[in-house]
Amino acid sequence: MASINPFSLRKQLAFYGAYHTDTVNVLIHVVGVPSIIFGVCVLLASRGSLFLSVQRTSPLLASYLSLFGSQLASILPKWAFEHARLDASTVFMSSYLAYYTVLDPVAATLYTPVWYSIWYGAETLLQTRPDVAVKVASMIFVGGWIAQFYGHGVHEKRAPALLDNLLGAVVLAPFFVWLEVIFHLGYRPQLQKDLKNDVGKLVTQFRKEQADKERRKIK
Repeated sequence: MASINPFSLRKQLAFYGAYHTDTVNVLIHVVGVPSIIFGVCVLLASRGSLFLSVQRTSPLLASYLSLFGSQLASILPKWAFEHARLDASTVFMSSYLAYYTVLDPVAATLYTPVWYSIWYGAETLLQTRPDVAVKVASMIFVGGWIAQFYGHGVHEKRAPALLDNLLGAVVLAPFFVWLEVIFHLGYRPQLQKDLKNDVGKLVTQFRKEQADKERRKIK
């Protein structure tokens, strides 16, 4: 498959949308994808803080990070930093949100409270119930993947996008389901219309390729 411009929102969404045309499958993803992200956050955070490693390798950077954190803590509500720390989960979530901001700054800003809530919930679970956090997160993570494969196998009847573009599918999935939600609330109707046309063309192309393969098998 030809590479897709990673910074083209329309092309990225059209690619992913072509694998998610069934309403039930999309609804499953709206629940399943955040569940997977939550599980990933807990599992990454369970590896511990990265700050000590930063202190050892770059004391100057560590001091800047401490100063930046102190300044944020002074202007934001106390609960916002109650479980905050520099760990792999924080880096993971921040990187994803930065990419979404490049793709669509407005949609990413609207998504920030939801994205933060997933991260905050994961950090809270790990720090308040460390005895069961990893087990619970693993169950949620696995359950999310099972639900998605069920959606593709039973309702979509097409393999997940990750089998054709692993990086694109894994990174884009959370933003895709968020945009599906806000599209229904009236966000960027022209983009939604353009995407339907793009997805329709990609699905038609896929079905034609599948039909050609079946004909070759018969011959």
